[in-house]
Amino acid sequence: MAQNPSELITVGMLKDLLNGYPDTMELDFSGLDFYRLKQRSPTLVQVEFNQQVYRDKQTGRVVVENLE
Repeated sequence: MAQNPSELITVGMLKDLLNGYPDTMELDFSGLDFYRLKQRSPTLVQVEFNQQVYRDKQTGRVVVENLE
């Protein structure tokens, strides 16, 4: 699955963005239900949700589909 580099951030960047927030603070994924983190390669971790999220190849729009 080829990724647009602008869609990716590093773990370090995410940690820096979260630095200063207490461990008890909740994260909101704007309606997506967090499922898990999955390592896809030695240098890539994918955040997975209970919804399928992908970019439409023709329009470039992000599509979200419930898997139920």
